[in-house]
Amino acid sequence: MLSPRMGQFVLLSYLILLLIPLLFPIKNIKLIVFIVFMLENLVVVTLYLKGKYFS
Repeated sequence: MLSPRMGQFVLLSYLILLLIPLLFPIKNIKLIVFIVFMLENLVVVTLYLKGKYFS
């Protein structure tokens, strides 16, 4: 299950990922940030389900 520390890390990383396209105007940076968001969401959902059903 997600610990409070991991939850804080996830929320902070969302803010950092939103700032990246503003700081680095690379052509495909929005696609890269979107992929990172999706991967991070998959990890969070996996950890949540693991803690809920397999503990």
